[in-house]
Amino acid sequence: MRRKKAAATLLLTCVVFSAEGKTSYDTNPPFSLDLLNPVKVTVKDRVINAFNPKNPYNIFINYELGMHCVGFDMSYCCVIPPYNSIQAQAFKSGMNGKLPQMLTPDDRVKLYYYVKNNSYSEGNKMKYWSVPKDVNGDGDMDDPGDNLANYVWTHLFIYQDLEGTIPKKWSIEKRLRIGNEIQISVDSGPSGKSMAGGYMEFAGAKGGNIVFTDSMVPEVKNVPLVLTASYIWDALGLPLTAFYDRKGTIRTITNKDFQPYQYSMVQLHRDDGKALTVNGKVVEFFGTNPVDIPNCYACHSGEGIAARISRQKGLTLFDKEYEYWKKNYPDISDYMARLSQASINILELHDKYHGTEFLKEYNPNAPTNRLGSVGSVYCADCHGDNISGNLQSPRPGATGYKLKKAKPLTEAIHAKHAAVIPMPDKAGRTQNCQACHPTHWQAEEMNDFATNPFQIIDDNGNPRFSNSDHRIAGGGCYLRRDAHSNPDVKPPFFLNELGKWYLKNVSMVDENGNPINEIRGLTCTNCHNHLNIELYRYDNLEDVVLQKGKTLRNKSIEEIIKVIADGDEKKFRDFYADPKITKEQNPVYDFYANHKGAVLVKSIKDKDGKLKLLPWNAKEGDPVPYDVASTGKDWWLAPTEPHCANCHIAPFVESEGGKYFPIDQPNKYSLYRYSKAHGSIACQSCHESIHGLYPVRYEGPERTVDLTTHEQALQYSPDGKYDGPVTCAACHTVNEKGIPVQLTGTKYENDYWASVVLIHFMREGDQKLSVEELVKKYPYEMSSEIVKKGWQ
Repeated sequence: MRRKKAAATLLLTCVVFSAEGKTSYDTNPPFSLDLLNPVKVTVKDRVINAFNPKNPYNIFINYELGMHCVGFDMSYCCVIPPYNSIQAQAFKSGMNGKLPQMLTPDDRVKLYYYVKNNSYSEGNKMKYWSVPKDVNGDGDMDDPGDNLANYVWTHLFIYQDLEGTIPKKWSIEKRLRIGNEIQISVDSGPSGKSMAGGYMEFAGAKGGNIVFTDSMVPEVKNVPLVLTASYIWDALGLPLTAFYDRKGTIRTITNKDFQPYQYSMVQLHRDDGKALTVNGKVVEFFGTNPVDIPNCYACHSGEGIAARISRQKGLTLFDKEYEYWKKNYPDISDYMARLSQASINILELHDKYHGTEFLKEYNPNAPTNRLGSVGSVYCADCHGDNISGNLQSPRPGATGYKLKKAKPLTEAIHAKHAAVIPMPDKAGRTQNCQACHPTHWQAEEMNDFATNPFQIIDDNGNPRFSNSDHRIAGGGCYLRRDAHSNPDVKPPFFLNELGKWYLKNVSMVDENGNPINEIRGLTCTNCHNHLNIELYRYDNLEDVVLQKGKTLRNKSIEEIIKVIADGDEKKFRDFYADPKITKEQNPVYDFYANHKGAVLVKSIKDKDGKLKLLPWNAKEGDPVPYDVASTGKDWWLAPTEPHCANCHIAPFVESEGGKYFPIDQPNKYSLYRYSKAHGSIACQSCHESIHGLYPVRYEGPERTVDLTTHEQALQYSPDGKYDGPVTCAACHTVNEKGIPVQLTGTKYENDYWASVVLIHFMREGDQKLSVEELVKKYPYEMSSEIVKKGWQ
């Protein structure tokens, strides 16, 4: 009843009207200060009642992506390598009216990381280093380092360090290739960070962990990939699994063993290696590291849809695979036998329909290396994949099978599944995203597909929400987890006109198109769609925070529909903004299969005939799309990834791109994971990682998909209840409204929400301004007006 009552009044009481008829709002914060210690401080000759931060230090921890979707038994194939980073920012809180301080190595401190109850991977949790693969291309798999863990990274290289240094007289021969000249130790990531724990690296103003790759353009080599954003501590690319340290063999794993929301632990140490303590306790915080396996086994084994179709087409090897494991290993779980069966089924289908020979040496009775000299199949050997930094197809150094240029990895996988099994729910929205992507919960009992009523598919991949709304399903990457699918979220939402359209026409509408009183939120295709790409393509911004320049993001919904869909409201809704699968159209398939990459740069030839590259918006030159430079096109990069700026009013938007080019571009919005506000504070420090944004949905310890992130938010909560974005009170001495005491004497001091707008206006460099300069640059009236406009 509490939730329904709150939802019923959600859109009615949050904005009120003053006597003058102008929109006003509640200036109070959505939390109390019960856990904070009261203190009197003097500010500008005024003694005020204030509250000190709860924690003398804070460490904000995140992983840069929403959920790493990865397998753990790589014996047969590897779609995406294991790669989970622990990222953090550390602060000394501002007690008694002092300003907080971001901590860097200059403060003679360092951060120590480990993963709680998860200190190793290879063995009974992962087959990766034990999988043989010809790394150096000499035709055998017997040399030291000939394993899959080294093999998958050999397209990346450095010259002498991870700071992006290129010698003046560089040559291809001087490259140090990851996995080849720089081999990867067992249970460590490509940068050398160990699962057992260790110290994090700090990235300065230019970012860190910079590696290089080559593009498809012969003249364009040494493309830098900045893997860690500026002012971030990072333990890069850990080979994390979704399992705690366990007993038994890898063969005994079942669905119930998955713990997809791992606890990333970070401690504050002095530079002498001693842990910093307060009141006898080590300064330590935890974050969430989400990792899980996709549900390939459900459809590609047993009586799954793909398995049934395969038998009809005369394929038999995948059933022999299942029989081998069940016959020869009494301890094997049905889940693990089906996982092997699914791997062979996928490879067998690929051989049949794409002319590959992955199973040409398959031996259904071999105890090890069942694919023979072919070795494990790495999908990115033929399919370009920006997320792993592979811009070329075929991938340089690939061995074991015939190679050919293929579609980008994400494009090939998504288009195929959208075409073969579109699986619309009653509203026409695809169930495919959540069915294929990870769906495990943190609670063991919720990982039984047969008994969990919210599981979107059964154990054979059959959809359960075809006659209802799949947004009420849950588990895994997004549904029933993120703030955008949380019915308990309350205004202000700080929405622009497009965001308000989504709230009214999607979030507050059921599968029959009828208005409802409780938010159901968004689904995957409301963000990953044609509209998102067109909004990015249209932008040519002069100031991303104030949205000066060319953009649709600050326009009316009528103007947006006119530009995007030629004024056709139905086409805008059902094809662009809220894709619906019907007999006449499949916009999800079209989104992937017919995608054209954004313009990356423009090119001209100089007087000597040499290639010269200019910015994408230069007034001269020929357009060069991402498609030309990368066989990954622009998938996973800023042009195709959703942006906060799509739906949220400025300044609740990302930073300007270009700093991490070619991942992002100037005069466009960068990715959320590279963005900063409130000076140099990462958006993810206060809001958490995408797909798991605060407040994650909380339904009690036994029914919450991602309990880790909920508990993480409470570490910084001023009252032990509020689990929304991190508040000012976490680091600042605040007044009775939760506003930093530094704003005393300004119009901001009594308006919590306007002060929230102010910190989002502040970008790198603004933290150096005096308070007087700051409020002059971003006056209260401007911030207050944004609250009024963006409340709902």
